[in-house]
Amino acid sequence: MEETPEANTLIARSKFGRRIRLAKATWLDKILIDHPEFGAREEYVNEVKRAVENPDYIVSGWFGEYLALRFCETSPKSPKYLCVVYRELNEEGFIITAFFISKPYKLLRRGVLWKKPR
Repeated sequence: MEETPEANTLIARSKFGRRIRLAKATWLDKILIDHPEFGAREEYVNEVKRAVENPDYIVSGWFGEYLALRFCETSPKSPKYLCVVYRELNEEGFIITAFFISKPYKLLRRGVLWKKPR
């Protein structure tokens, strides 16, 4: 079954060259409910896209997913890292969730797969 463009909130290109989509249902029914701070600013959906396309780090997840970490100056209360969890399947992938984290070293211990050149 073909997805309509309206079913996606955004499409990003990962550092590994895969097309990653954020389904509108994931944004509305998962991320905004589990992490309501994302509803405070409309530009957070664009921050999610930037985290996938231009992360500071990509970390391995526990079950084959990737965690894209990007420093976000506009995060709630104080600057934090934005973590976007996504999975790649063949040539495409999808975003599972996103959240802000103030202590990224806890995720970096899992194993850095890619780091932004300085």
